Amino acid sequence: MMPPDSPATPESDGPPSPLRKLVLLRQHFAKLYVEREHLVVNVKRNILAGFQRKLGAQELALKKAEWEVGRLRREVELVRGSAEDVDYDRIAGALEAEFTPQEQEIEEAPRQLEWANQRFSAMMTMEQTYAFQARFRRLAERLHPDLRSDHSVTAENLWQRARDSYIGGEAGDLEAIELLAEDLPAEKFERLSLGEIEERVTFLKVANEKSINEISAIRQEWPFPLAAKLPDEEWVKSQRDQYERKTADLLKERDTLAAELNRILDTRPSGKE
Repeated sequence: MMPPDSPATPESDGPPSPLRKLVLLRQHFAKLYVEREHLVVNVKRNILAGFQRKLGAQELALKKAEWEVGRLRREVELVRGSAEDVDYDRIAGALEAEFTPQEQEIEEAPRQLEWANQRFSAMMTMEQTYAFQARFRRLAERLHPDLRSDHSVTAENLWQRARDSYIGGEAGDLEAIELLAEDLPAEKFERLSLGEIEERVTFLKVANEKSINEISAIRQEWPFPLAAKLPDEEWVKSQRDQYERKTADLLKERDTLAAELNRILDTRPSGKE
């Protein structure tokens, strides 16, 4: 493990000294930074992967049915709006422009299920995750630009590599970066004036409060509320049933719209000979 960035400060029964405050706030900054990254990079992806494995197939079936029904509704509307002849080339072009983006999204959906299976097969154990998080937290405290005053290009480059390795889940690369980071000079807080220390303390208090608010907001966003629901098989079953009912209703509407479209076309002359 790399040595701490700062010298230990003596504990006392009274309020912490400005230097001790700075050390504690730096540690808290790194902890909050990694917690926020963990939510977005790991927890969010894990929830999405779990959702795909349990409900992805039903959601895809519903999206396909919604796309088919929406396209048919629009097609019926355009055909009905044709005064006399039905210019089907124009209608087909309009439908393609409006519905192709959604169709492409649906075509990508099976890859999401494949991604989910791959993610679960490569998932770290809890022990590995704790070690990975701890290493990234140490690197954040040592390399994060907001915690270094020397504006070291080497530190900035190592930090970018550390972030990329963290996002990619590359534990070996992160360990190698930590070894490289040990060669960087540590911050010498004892050389700072009282005014410089207090300025940094003020900055970190604001930054940490902002991080706390951001973390709280992230936890309220989709898909985080699913985290407590996905392990509940009764809830999952109820969601599957809802998806299947909505899909069945849409497929009935699709058939009705297709029959209506055929009736209209049978009674309208085409604009193309």
